[in-house]
Amino acid sequence: MEGKTTRMSIWRRLSYRYLKLLEKTVRIEWQNPECFSKHNVVGFWHEDSFAMNLALQAMEKEAAVSVLVTPDEQGQYFRYLLKRSGREAVGIGYGFLNAGTLKELLDSLKNKRQSVAIAMDGPFGPRHIPKKLTYFLSEKSQTELVGVTVSYSRAVSLSGQWDHCHIPLPFSKITVRLDNYGVAACQYPPRIRLYQNEKKCSIMSADNLLMQRGTVFEEISSGIAGKRQLM
Repeated sequence: MEGKTTRMSIWRRLSYRYLKLLEKTVRIEWQNPECFSKHNVVGFWHEDSFAMNLALQAMEKEAAVSVLVTPDEQGQYFRYLLKRSGREAVGIGYGFLNAGTLKELLDSLKNKRQSVAIAMDGPFGPRHIPKKLTYFLSEKSQTELVGVTVSYSRAVSLSGQWDHCHIPLPFSKITVRLDNYGVAACQYPPRIRLYQNEKKCSIMSADNLLMQRGTVFEEISSGIAGKRQLM
């Protein structure tokens, strides 16, 4: 256990140094930056979590952004990077958002220069299928949902992980596209863009997803719904 903790500590420190290198060498190109009103629920895909550290740095020049993280190993890894970078990380549970934390988030979103960021398909997937919490926060706070898609000129993709996590390379370019979906509703979720080059959005309402994925999706849902009602 001690050896694993030491390795994790070393990995986190190296990752932070690499992130600082990227801050100096990676160029960010923005598409639809006007969609960020400084007061949004910002939803991104889990695969872009590392690059979002770079995007959030720019977004926080305009407004404060609280990032939601889970207590699993990967969530704590990103909490470390956020904290070292001077950003706010808000801890949430796997299958619930306790009443105290929920009240604090909703109260914070009354501030018109405060946003909340969340990995829509985290913490364990399925990949590219948003969890209810994203829509729930938008609906309950009456705050517009802004979706983020990221493309990379050069990056390493960790295909062994469920999210295919993308790590940009130094001296590369990342393109960050923002799409405003308005105030979302859990019952009628918006169609959310998966990739920047799509002519149409790919994530549909829950009913359409069930029709497309059939019993496979139903089995996945039944296995995680009880534990992650909001996630």
